[in-house]
Amino acid sequence: MGLRETIFGLAQIYRGHIKTAVNANELGLNGMHVRCLHIIANQSHCTANALVQLLGKDKAQIARLVKDMIEKGWLVKQASPSDKRSQILTLSGSGLALLQKISQLEKEIEASLLAGLSSQDVADFKRIAGLMLNNLAAS
Repeated sequence: MGLRETIFGLAQIYRGHIKTAVNANELGLNGMHVRCLHIIANQSHCTANALVQLLGKDKAQIARLVKDMIEKGWLVKQASPSDKRSQILTLSGSGLALLQKISQLEKEIEASLLAGLSSQDVADFKRIAGLMLNNLAAS
């Protein structure tokens, strides 16, 4: 198996396990939703513009994503106290509960993924994958 197949295969199987575990199809949940939930939970005063920058997507895509997540009841937005033109995004109670469920499932899947690997194997993988990511980001 070539490098391309290995990378795509790993990513596809990982995403498939997460989607199945959280019943993503019934929830209308996709990978961008999960990434946004994580970002919003971990960044104070998160705005749509911050999501644009962090995710590398255009404003229209992020606007649609945020609107969808608000409609699903996962996010709430409120005016920024420092800039009334800006909206601060936070997780709602159901959004936080969903993220906690996803995080627990990610930990379980990660444990399965790393079964049989030594801590050195994992460290080597992270180091090499990081170098590859940096190589692509620089080109």
